[in-house]
Parts: sequence; C-alpha cells; structure tokens
Amino acid sequence: MQITNFKELNTHVRKTTQVKIVIAMADEEEVLLADKAIEDGIAEFVLIGDKERIQELIVKHHLSPAKFTIVHETNHKKAASAAVQMVKNKQADIPMKGLLHTSDFMGAVLNKESGFERIKRISQVTIFQDHSNNLKFLTDCAINIEQTLSVKKDIIENAVHLARTFGIICPKVALLSAVETINEKMPDTTTGAILVQMNNRGQIKDCIIDGPLSLDNAVSKEAAEIKGIRSSVAGAADILVGSSLQEANTLSKSLNFYAKFQTASVILGTKEPFIMTSRTDTQQNKVNSIAATCWLFQKQNDPN
Repeated sequence: MQITNFKELNTHVRKTTQVKIVIAMADEEEVLLADKAIEDGIAEFVLIGDKERIQELIVKHHLSPAKFTIVHETNHKKAASAAVQMVKNKQADIPMKGLLHTSDFMGAVLNKESGFERIKRISQVTIFQDHSNNLKFLTDCAINIEQTLSVKKDIIENAVHLARTFGIICPKVALLSAVETINEKMPDTTTGAILVQMNNRGQIKDCIIDGPLSLDNAVSKEAAEIKGIRSSVAGAADILVGSSLQEANTLSKSLNFYAKFQTASVILGTKEPFIMTSRTDTQQNKVNSIAATCWLFQKQNDPN
C-alpha cells in the first residue's frame, strides 16, 4: 500500500492505534496545535509546561480540558528530559519540541545515558505534496552541515527507509547539482558519481540512484528529454538529495513560501522517533509533521 498524499496519510494514521505525543514546554501555539491534531484524530497529547499558563490558554481558546494531560514543569531542560523519560517508560510514544531551545531538547533526546539509542546518523527529511498531489522527499534540510561521502550515504539510506514506510518499495533517488556531468571542480558531482556506483554494487540498497542531476531533470521528464538524459530516475525522482544542507534548506523553504506546498518534517536516526518543527511552519504543516512521525512510529512497531 502506497500513501500518495497527506489526506491519505491522515486517514491511515486515524485507522491505526492512537499514538501519544508528549510536548516539552507547551505554550499557546503548541496547545492549539495539539487541539487541532486531536480533533483530526491523529494523536493524544501530554503537555509539559507551566500548568497554570496552559490551563489559562485552554480557557482562553474555549478548549476542552479533558482532551489534555498536563504535567507541571517550568525548567526547560527538565521538561525535555521528562518528555524523553515518559517515552522510555512507555507512558508516551513520541516526544515533541515545544517552546524551548533546540539544544535543550536535543540534549535530552541524544543524552548518552538517558536519551534515545542512535541506530544511524541523525538526518532530516522534508516530505512535500507537489502540484500533482503526490508526496516527494527532500533531504537533508536541517541537520548535517558537513556532508562527506559517508554522511551522504547515511542521509540517503534514512530517506529511503522513510519512503519505504510510505509504500514506495524501490524509491528513485536524484542527487541534485547544478549540472548533469562530472566536474572535478564541483565535489558534489564526483561524490554523486561514487554514490551511484555504490548503489550499482549493492552498497546502498533498496533504491535506484542517479546523479548528478539538476532539479529540472530530476522532476521533469520533458526537461530530461530536451537535455538527452536517459535515466529511470530523471523526471521521476521520489527522493531529492541536496548537494548541501544550504541547497536543501533553501529548496525546502521555497516549497513553503513560494510554491505554497503542504510539507512535513521528519527526523530519522534514533530508535524512537521524535518531532521538531520550524516556528515558521503553518499549523497544517506541523500537523502533517505529527502525522508523518506517527506513521513512522506505527510502521516501525507494526510493519504490517
């Protein structure tokens, strides 16, 4: 079964066992977001933060107090640690970053003694719904600054794993660049050529990789034909891999602010998934991120 758009994703998430999300330092935005996700039938929520403040917000926005479990904690680091421990103690399923510094949240998630087990390099994937209402994957838009060959390999494998949970059995992966030919003065093209060969030799599995490919050739068959590029990936890419974090991040923001695409952000690499969204994401895109991470959690715990 392949999930092709966010509407289908939300439908499938609603049909499966309800996931419980615990938000570290929930404030007004997080309370409203949790209420929206609850109304959509996507998840249940525990809100960690200033209990009096949260209760005031619930009254202010005429929400039902019965929808939420509230845990009082005003210290940011303690709130992050409490969220992670609730998941480890099976009191919740997924921790989510609220109104606190990313370093405080990630410090709790990745703490070597009390945090989550790393099963691979941490990376981020933006899922977007294009004009044809199909879901595509773009990586890495947020985490890995220095992207060596080994880092790129891990980034690709994480994205492939995510795409496969959405029912794409053998994702087509496009390695983005400004050109389609190998140029030794452009390291991303030589790295891309090596990654393609690693895929050919079975060192990167469960996908088809091609590159370097410019964006037009990766997403448009017509553009690929005009340039004479013959490839099963060209014009049909499921996964776009940025040549750098800067490129992927800029493209991701362009999808939001220029194209107005619906998007979701998913973080991969730990045994237990967790959620971090951008403060500038729309509420709908944040709900999409929650739904996508819930789906990943459900598929990892019940592959059928």
